[in-house]
Amino acid sequence: MAPTSPSADRRREHRRSAIAAACLDRFAHEGFAEARLELLAQDAALSRQNLLFYFRDKADLWAESITCATEEVFRVLTRLVTGEAGPTAVRAMRRGLDEVSRVLPSAFTVLLDSAGGAPRASGQQQQRTTAAQAAFFAAHSAALSSPAAPTESTHRLTRLAWLTLLAHHREARTHDRSGLAAGIPLAADLDFAEVQLVAIASAHLPRGR
Repeated sequence: MAPTSPSADRRREHRRSAIAAACLDRFAHEGFAEARLELLAQDAALSRQNLLFYFRDKADLWAESITCATEEVFRVLTRLVTGEAGPTAVRAMRRGLDEVSRVLPSAFTVLLDSAGGAPRASGQQQQRTTAAQAAFFAAHSAALSSPAAPTESTHRLTRLAWLTLLAHHREARTHDRSGLAAGIPLAADLDFAEVQLVAIASAHLPRGR
């Protein structure tokens, strides 16, 4: 079979991303295991056969959906933290997560559900998700250190804030899926975490920020 042209490859990748984006709602509401391929195809206005022309199987579609969701969420978060300065960048991350959970609920839910990763993700998909996260971390670290240059400390603080805040969202997601009520409301948990993270950032950043 003759090799495809770069432009044809780009069109195919763009089409794959568009199909995966159309399937985010079902993956978010039903999860990977319960989502049926036939219904996922309907969501993308395709037949099952046409869907499988672009994806090897449901696992391949799930990997692309995670990639698209991750890129979309981090794109918004990067925009929301850019321009902040000092510990307020932590508050911006908190507000940003609240915002994406509200305006991009399906993408955010798929991101939360992808904690275990996507075993079938290709090298290109892994590279895309890593690049999206790295761009956000760089923007947040720059905001924390502003007006100075980012340091190892601000990079570590960014990672700590991300892992801490996201952990509360993931715990709330686990409770939602189990049908069990959380012991402490998510907002209260996030309020407490934000106060602690701002205090840590204030203590580790140079005075005057």
